[in-house]
Amino acid sequence: MANKNNGGSNLVVYLVIAVLIGGLIGYLIGQNNRPFSGSYMNQTASMMKDSGSTMMQMGKMMMSGGQMMQQKGQGYGDSEMMQQGKDLEENGSMMQNKGNSALERGSGMMQMMGQ
Repeated sequence: MANKNNGGSNLVVYLVIAVLIGGLIGYLIGQNNRPFSGSYMNQTASMMKDSGSTMMQMGKMMMSGGQMMQQKGQGYGDSEMMQQGKDLEENGSMMQNKGNSALERGSGMMQMMGQ
């Protein structure tokens, strides 16, 4: 009879230890995966600003490349090159606008967080 009691108490001890370890692991996983922590938001805002700035620079390059293609197309009488230049310039303008928007959102987020 002593063996049955001892085995039952060992089982209870093992169950309590397993629950504690599981709870600790769950807590640690939850702490590491908090999506809206302060550092996460700072990194996101900074990345938005950087991406917006890069997009604006790429847009400017695309616009100037498109303008150059249009000039060369006009000089050579190549209507296809002129059209490609116009398309490139339009896409560059769109990218510049989206970059400006991302830059503004990132700056706004940083201001809201007091950065």
